Amino acid sequence: MSDKISPWAVAREAVVLSWRRKWTFFGLSLVVLAPMLAVMGLASSWRGPGVALAFCLHILASLFLMTTANHLAVTMQRGAGAALPHPFWPTMGRVFVRGLVLVAVVFGVLLVAGIPIGALAYSSLSHDSAGPAGLSPALFALFAIAGSVVYAFLFGLFLRLMVMIPGAAVGRVVGVREALALTRGHAWRMFWSTMIVALPVMILTGLFEVFIATSATDGEIGAGVILLFLFLLVFDLFVWIVMLVMNAVWYEKLCLRMHTARDGSGPAFAFAPAPDPRAGSGVGPYADLPDDMTGGK
Repeated sequence: MSDKISPWAVAREAVVLSWRRKWTFFGLSLVVLAPMLAVMGLASSWRGPGVALAFCLHILASLFLMTTANHLAVTMQRGAGAALPHPFWPTMGRVFVRGLVLVAVVFGVLLVAGIPIGALAYSSLSHDSAGPAGLSPALFALFAIAGSVVYAFLFGLFLRLMVMIPGAAVGRVVGVREALALTRGHAWRMFWSTMIVALPVMILTGLFEVFIATSATDGEIGAGVILLFLFLLVFDLFVWIVMLVMNAVWYEKLCLRMHTARDGSGPAFAFAPAPDPRAGSGVGPYADLPDDMTGGK
């Protein structure tokens, strides 16, 4: 058996866990989104303090959602699952610090990689060429490829470092080095699990836009279009929840994989997992491991 984690298994488990506690996840999302959108709407007519208040509320709401959703998703894999960690404020503080570290690392890498590319592009400007932005076609293609490579690298780095967030949500600080060690060899797999979940939304959105373009008459939109839009909105929110949960699933499975490989004696966690009420359901941190590695679980 390959020691790599299947992106299909992660995506499937994220969907199952999200659906099992869908009302809790929807509730957490709405508790965050409703006041945030209301204040942001009011802030559009405010100046100074109003904009600052909306920005602070946005940060606090995002932190609340990231803390509670990740804590719930991780603890669901270990047992019944709880949304609110104890103590709450120190845990949310850890999530905030890990988020700052994530942004700092990604932005730092972007500067290190982007500044030389930008400097070379600027120095290669040829105003007498017919290429875009004054670059010759060959140089433009070269810089476009280099930019795509940098973007792909940054996206993969972001996915790998995101496992720091669920760790912080359950009281375990995961550093940058440990996050990279946990996710080594899984960047593409994490990307494909993301695409597995995101592609249905992209396809449905495209079909919806085509439907509107072909069915609208005299600029009027019928009741059927409104119902389809509401369905797509709810579906998009659910997929967004699945994305949050999927990051926690990756964290838990990668931790299990690392601990198993470290001592060769099977899963060994720092916590004592509660009995899994979903035994036999094909989900949980032991779902894609053979019975001889899970003690017959």
